[in-house]
Amino acid sequence: MENDDQYTLDYAPSAVQHLGVGLYKQLPQALIELITNCWDADATKVNIHVDYTQRTITVADNGNGMTHDELNMDFLRVARNRRTNSRSGLSPNGRKVTGKKGLGKLALFGIANRIQVCSIKDNKKNSFEMNFNVIQNTPDNRKYHPLALHVNEDTSESNGTSITINDLTVHRITPIKNLVNALSKRFDKYSKSNFLVTVTDNKDYIKELDESAFKESIKPSKVEYTYVFPDDFEQDIKRDNALKELKNRDISGEVFTGPTPLPASAQGFSVLSRGKLSSEHSVSQFNERSNDYFYSYATGYFDIDFIDDDLKNDYISTDRQSILWNATDDLMQLRSNLGKLIALIVRRWKADRKAAKTERTKQTLHSLDAVNKVLNSPNLTESDRELLEKTTDILEDDKSSISSHEKKKILELTSKHTDAYKRDNSVYLELIPKNFSVPNTVGSKIRRLREEMVSAATDENNTDKFILSQGLLLRALLDTTTSAVLIKNREELCSLHILNKNEGKNENTIYNIKLGKRYKYLVYYLAAKGKLSNSNSKNVIVGDFNRLNVTSHLDQLMHDDERWPTFKTLKEIWDSLCPNLLKAFELL
Repeated sequence: MENDDQYTLDYAPSAVQHLGVGLYKQLPQALIELITNCWDADATKVNIHVDYTQRTITVADNGNGMTHDELNMDFLRVARNRRTNSRSGLSPNGRKVTGKKGLGKLALFGIANRIQVCSIKDNKKNSFEMNFNVIQNTPDNRKYHPLALHVNEDTSESNGTSITINDLTVHRITPIKNLVNALSKRFDKYSKSNFLVTVTDNKDYIKELDESAFKESIKPSKVEYTYVFPDDFEQDIKRDNALKELKNRDISGEVFTGPTPLPASAQGFSVLSRGKLSSEHSVSQFNERSNDYFYSYATGYFDIDFIDDDLKNDYISTDRQSILWNATDDLMQLRSNLGKLIALIVRRWKADRKAAKTERTKQTLHSLDAVNKVLNSPNLTESDRELLEKTTDILEDDKSSISSHEKKKILELTSKHTDAYKRDNSVYLELIPKNFSVPNTVGSKIRRLREEMVSAATDENNTDKFILSQGLLLRALLDTTTSAVLIKNREELCSLHILNKNEGKNENTIYNIKLGKRYKYLVYYLAAKGKLSNSNSKNVIVGDFNRLNVTSHLDQLMHDDERWPTFKTLKEIWDSLCPNLLKAFELL
């Protein structure tokens, strides 16, 4: 019979190596097992103290504590499913118990050789020390008895349990701030009033883990969007059975996205059950083909308690790194439903980002005076607007490394290449009438000639080049427009006796008509179509054309390398031709 004063590890000593040491090799994972034990013991305060000099760690709580018998039956009895021995898996105070397999305490031997356990309950103190080296040397046909330190010793101390981890075997103890962050990520029941965990070290560091700890540990440093289930999806839940099923099973969660891609270690989603991490962060948590760029921006979690509610079957891996999704049809369906929820979030995220980018583009464009003037110019064309918006879209891409100053310079340079800027800022602005524009219904050649005119009108340093380009382009525009109108309407022109049969025979015969005569026919046709103010104005218009020697001046530019029309002459020609060209465009 065992000595009643003894502590006994109720398992083959060799099993400790297989079940415990190999379970966790990192400090945070091992410590979280102790924190959740404190939760299961109804503790409201827990203190974790790390002494980096002495290489010891103490975890102390103010929970229910354990008697000598309870230490033997509950703590030292390995693989005991405590949920089957409690009120439907609840603690004495009604908390959902997180422990299940009874292996967590063995995990401590993955990071240390000696563990001291001290528990006080009902004014009795009991404590012992487990030594991994002694456990290893204990034959399987014998029981291992931890070293008794206190057995039912009277005390006035309050109930609670403390575990001291000595002789750490990890080469480097996790830095305190990293440790706090890792503990925060693995549990979501911290609370100032109900379960406050305080982490301290031997250099006076102190950090309280409360309600904000978990979310703050997984959220990006800058959050662009947050999607909360089920709160943000009530309308979708009404339409989608998959989402409806998730809500009916009390599944909740949040997805956070950053404005730029997150570090790889921060990407993906985790699953919590009863507040405890059940599955590590993973981008493929709910979809094996998660290759959408959304996943590099997103992080989040989902609370799925029912996964861990089964008192007999276990669907969470022992190291709590993953969920056995393929274990049952129910879990496979659950994963599929969660995948559909994520797909919906992806669509929302893309729409939100597109809308935000459009707004940023608008704000950026209107924040620069030079660009703003172009956007508000009466000469702004649709191609101008598209050029500026597309340029801004590229510059506002979150993958762009271009500085704000460089973006400003690029946009200002781009604005100077717009038609509106060229027309508004040309030295020869007064040459081209402000109301002259070519509608989109007119052929592409005529519209292109107009664009070339605007482009050429900004050469401020070379007057001869300007006169040459504008004169030649005007000659081409006049030639093309008159020919296009006569060719398109030649049958009607013949019936009106404006064209004779030989002239209107085909396209080539029209091309052979001299420019002055073609312009005359165009004006007569405009009069016949009621486009002129009165019937006599056609003769005035034709007379002006001849008086200004339009053909002669424009032909000089092509044939005479000595003589140039003056700016004044070119201006008079433009003013004379512009109203009739605009009316001609209406006939095309």
